[in-house]
Formats: sequence, structure tokens, C-alpha cells
Amino acid sequence: MSGERVLTVYGNKATRPLTDFLTTNDYFGPKGGVYYVDGNVAATGNGSPDHPYATLAEAITASNTSIALSANRWWARRNRIYVCGDALSENLTVFPTKCDVIGCGSYDGFTKAGLSGRHVPASESLGTRWYNMHFKAVAHASPIMTLAGASSVSGTQFIGCTFDGILGTMTSAILATAVPFLKVIDCDFTGTFVTSYITFGAGEAGGTQILDNRMLGTAAKGIVAPGTTTANWMPVIQGNTIMATGKPIEDAASVFFVVNNRLMTDINIGTTTNGYSFDLSQACGNILTGLNGVAATVPFAVVSE
Repeated sequence: MSGERVLTVYGNKATRPLTDFLTTNDYFGPKGGVYYVDGNVAATGNGSPDHPYATLAEAITASNTSIALSANRWWARRNRIYVCGDALSENLTVFPTKCDVIGCGSYDGFTKAGLSGRHVPASESLGTRWYNMHFKAVAHASPIMTLAGASSVSGTQFIGCTFDGILGTMTSAILATAVPFLKVIDCDFTGTFVTSYITFGAGEAGGTQILDNRMLGTAAKGIVAPGTTTANWMPVIQGNTIMATGKPIEDAASVFFVVNNRLMTDINIGTTTNGYSFDLSQACGNILTGLNGVAATVPFAVVSE
């Protein structure tokens, strides 16, 4: 037998491999591939639990190779990558298509896996879901995540992650241009972002969900969509807490549904419309606090007798 050993119950010898105790077969149906990454290993392995890869890029290559297999129509399955290792330092140019990347372990005091770098997936990286990752910025005037093109990164999701702009030079946490079905859910945005936390570019943003996030760093603006952003499926910004020196939400395209957000700005909102830009006919239940300490409901709530 090879690999790490563990003691069996009531035993006095390490007789069983670690893989015997892993619950990787926890659902029924066609199985996807499972890969492991540990940035602290002395030498890279084959991606197994006992011999993990040393880098996320290696696991992504392996996962994408399997997804591309025509045998048994593997392309319709989903793979998983489990990653730990304090803060891995990598600039990713491709994400794993149809794969969940799951952060394990801890990065210092953060109960997430750390990944330091700026990431620009330039080839097919469809439907990647990132869970429990701490994305740390590097000293560079660019976004942490630059996502572009429906054929490349459609369906990218970030769930329970942290976007850390502590170095203070990144333009934004996420720049998404023509990326439908983007989901950012239950994430923390900390540190300084020069332009915004999230900026959308020209093109399709349909199906986007920005839900229940805490954007409480320093940013010129919160969530920005220019007039050239389009949406054929209903995008929503809901349940977020956003602090920005400028407008917490600036939707010049009037495509987003804006619901139940808590917004704070350094703008004097004596004139309330100075503090936001979005379509009031697609908004409900938002509260905006401005520099003058006044809080206003957006849209304005009329109380009738």
C-alpha cells in the first residue's frame, strides 16, 4: 500500500490509506473528476488526496482535459477541485470549465483558501463556481478578475468568497464584459478599489445575480453598469450592503432590478437622486445614507393615512 496512513479505530498501526476515509462519492449519477491542490507540498503530485498538485493551474489543466473527453459525453458532467495552501501565488489565464473550485483549510486568520494574483481567463472557462476563496490583489492597476465574453466565461460564480484590495492599487474586484449569468453571492469586498467593487462593460449581463454581499472597503463607486450594458434575462442586485465615496449603485443602462440594498455614500443626498443611478420602476426597498447623515428610502416610500 502507498500513500499516507491513518490509524484505524482501536488499532495500533497505520493500516489504511487516507483515501479510504474521504467522502468524495456523496451523490448519485454520473461522476465528475475530483482533484486536490495543496500549495504547501514540497513537490507536486498527481492530484490525488495523498499526492495533491502544488498549483491550481495544474488541477485546472487536468480538469479541463477530462471535461473535453468525448467518451461517455464527459462534457456534460461537473468536476471538483479542492484547494488549500495559505495564499497560492498564481495569475490564472484559464478557469476550469464546468467545475467547482472549493477552498479548504485556512489562510492566516481567514477560514478560506488564499489565492494571490490577477486573473484573466482568455479561453473557454464556462460555468466555473468558486467557493470559499480569498482572492488577494497584487500591486497592479487592474481588476482582480477580468471576465470577458459569453463564449469564454459565461456562468462564472463566486460564492462565499473574499475580494481583498488591501494593497490599494487594483481598479476593481471584478470587471465583467459581456458575461451573462454571472453570480456573486455572500462575498466580502475589503480594502481599496480605485474604480469600483464591480464594473460591467458593454454587452450582455443578463441573468446576473449580485446577492447578499458586503462591499465595505474604499471604492470610488460600488456597482457600475454603463449605458452600453444589455440584458436579455433579468439581472438583479439584491440584499447587498455597499459603502462608496461616490454612488453605491450606478446603472446607466437601467437594466438591473435593485431590491433591498443598504447603501452608504459620501455624497450629500439633500437631493436624493445625487446618490444613485438606477431605474426606480425596477427598484424596491432600498435605503440610502449620505454624507449629511440623512437616510432615504429608494424609491421614496409614501405612507398613506
